[in-house]
Order: sequence, then C-alpha cells, then structure tokens
Amino acid sequence: MKFYGDYHNHTRHSDGRQDIEQIAEAAVDRGLREVAITDHGPLAAVIGVKDEEEYLEIRERIDELNAAGDYDVEILLGAEANIRDLDGTLDISPEVIAEMDILIAGMHPYTLPTSVQDGWGIFVQNSLRHLGKGQQEKAINANTKACVAAIYNNPELDILAHPGLFFTINVKEVAEACVKNEVLFEINCAHKHPDISAIMEADKVGVDFIINSDAHFQETVGCLDYGSQVVDELEIEPQRVVNWEFGGGYSEWCKKRKIYTYS
Repeated sequence: MKFYGDYHNHTRHSDGRQDIEQIAEAAVDRGLREVAITDHGPLAAVIGVKDEEEYLEIRERIDELNAAGDYDVEILLGAEANIRDLDGTLDISPEVIAEMDILIAGMHPYTLPTSVQDGWGIFVQNSLRHLGKGQQEKAINANTKACVAAIYNNPELDILAHPGLFFTINVKEVAEACVKNEVLFEINCAHKHPDISAIMEADKVGVDFIINSDAHFQETVGCLDYGSQVVDELEIEPQRVVNWEFGGGYSEWCKKRKIYTYS
C-alpha cells in the first residue's frame, strides 16, 4: 500500500531528534504529498513542548516553509495532546487547538493529571496493574473511560494515538466511540501497535484507520510498513485507511476542514 501522507511526527520541540525541514525532506524522499508536525502536549514530563505557546511558533515556521515552496510537500501543524483525566481533558487549550490543522490525542506516562484523584484513578492505578487480575481490570476500565471521554468531549479530535499503548484498553468500547464520533483509529508503526488482534477487533466494529509513523528521527518519517503489512494481511479495504494513496489529503477527513467545507 502506498500513502498520501504521514500525520504523526515529532521534532526537537518535543522529544524528536529532527527539525521541521528534515521531516519535510524525508517526506519528499518517501513520495508523500502531506506531512504533519505533531509534537507532544506540554504536560507530559520530559517529552512535551515547554508550553503551548510553542505551537504558535511552529505554526509561523510551517507557514513560512509552505509559502517559500522549497519542499514539494504540504506541511501541516498538529499536536499529540495528552489525555489527563477520566473526563478526557487534554493539555492544550481550545484557543491553541484552533490554530492547528490536525489534533491527535493519546495516553502517555508521567502526564500531569488535573487532580490527585484523577492521578490515582489512571496513572497510579496502572502502576498497580501487576498486583493481580482485579487491579488490572480497574486499570483497563479507567483507561477505557478516559479514552472514550476524550473522544466524546473533544469534538475537534481527529486521531486517537496508538490506542492501548502503555495503558491497556477495552478495544471494542474505544473503537465504538471512534466510529460514533468520526475519530480515526491509529495504527502506529513506530511502536508496531496496536497488535494484529486488536486491529482485527477494531476492524469488526467498523472504524476508519490511519497509518502513521510516529517518527522521532528523519530516517523513519513515512516508514509505514507495519501498518501496510497488517492491513494487507487482514484484507482491510484500502478505503478504510484514510491516508492511502488515492484517499486524498487531510481535507478529506480532518474535522476542521469538514466543518469549513460544509458550513
């Protein structure tokens, strides 16, 4: 399978080891027509941007590069926001999200919760999951609740990042929420996650997928082989993968562009 774009990439603004320009160069080399810069939200320790105002700086640089036309690829601004609590609260404000093209959200370790109670309910509970089946079930229920809430309570959300990575979820429940809210279920090639059984379960529910690299290094931008292989093996129709070569660009599936198109 060939792809139109790669919509999950990190720069040195968060935990990536590449610049925007290097990502653009790699995307061109891979034959992509679009590539998104999606640095981590600010409230995940070590891996996030220093503050959300940094996204506005990235916006300015992306606009400069696109206007200059030095790269034969459209560069987009996004973010990988962190889910902070059981209500699905994200660590990026609506005002800053409004400046973005694409919004991704996911669960990450060492994220600052909105309260001590939420910190216990998600992050501490997950650290206790090894203490027995009961604790594991509590963790899965909390993770699932947080993801589903993020999907329902953030109508601008486009993509759920690496569902179940770090924080195990009930795939069926989360996939059903994705379908009802037109949120894309990501197949993440950096982590080779979800695994094939989880993708099969999500496929049965009827989600639309997006295959992304989650690249932190220039060498892995546009490296989407894991997702391509799994989709081929499961015989998932290409039309169910929004960034396949003939699916068109983000304007075909991005929430913001859909609103602009039909309003």
